[in-house]
Amino acid sequence: MATVIAGIFWLLSLIPPKLAVALGRGLARVMVLCNTDAHRTTKINIEHCFPEKNAAAREQIIFESLAQTALLPIEFAYLLHWPIEKLLARISSVQGEELLHTAWAEGDGVLLLMPHFGCWEFMSLYLGSDYPVSALYTPPNLRALEPAILKARERQGAVLHPTNPGGLRGLVRGMKQGHVVVLLPDQVPTGEGGCIMSQFFGQDAQTMSLAKRISSVGKGKPKVVMASAWRKIDATGISYNISFDLPECGISSPDEVIYADALNKSVQKIAERDLTQYQWTYKRFRRLGPDKEDIYRRQ
Repeated sequence: MATVIAGIFWLLSLIPPKLAVALGRGLARVMVLCNTDAHRTTKINIEHCFPEKNAAAREQIIFESLAQTALLPIEFAYLLHWPIEKLLARISSVQGEELLHTAWAEGDGVLLLMPHFGCWEFMSLYLGSDYPVSALYTPPNLRALEPAILKARERQGAVLHPTNPGGLRGLVRGMKQGHVVVLLPDQVPTGEGGCIMSQFFGQDAQTMSLAKRISSVGKGKPKVVMASAWRKIDATGISYNISFDLPECGISSPDEVIYADALNKSVQKIAERDLTQYQWTYKRFRRLGPDKEDIYRRQ
């Protein structure tokens, strides 16, 4: 199976970016017509977060979001097989690099919070040429995918740790060694005690406390930086914008609710750069508790 998956990614890597954009839009139309799970979840999230927008505006966001999401497997194939120089040449702009470099040079480590926005997979490739990187990854349900995931994310030297107790210890070691520790902060926590209720786009959302815990390790105080990599699509195909930004100031608060609110506001600020590039296919508003409506439940 791993060989078959490797072959599929190799074939996807041969698709030119301009054709990938056209294919993404075609797949989005199919997802809408077939009301796939990706379309259904995206529609629920958009209607939940933007009730003030009219139906036509919401449908446009839904379609464009699905078209962006459809690019992810092809972009992942590029990250696996394209030469690194060719990939880095696709970067059209970098903003805030001095913010990251200054934070890292202080030697206490950097917690880089990167939402599911644009092509977030691109970031480990960009960082690896200049910084020691540690990151978590969730082992896929399809075990045959794991070698491809690790290969793509470790091409520039990043150290990947699975989301288990041993992996968390490895991440903490990386922070203590002064690494840039990358964490995707907009995932719904699965374990007990790892959740803080907060607001995201005006809606209740369980928010991870892991970023708060990791930022407290080490002798010094690791710096927290927001990061994003998002697409610029034009007549030439796809290029990428890289950005490093300061989070909302409350993210360093000892108060868990203030921290969680600041984290979600920081993620929302990035998503608002282009709503269609946020991962609306993810069930962000689940596990709210027995007294809350499950908006994803099929009627």
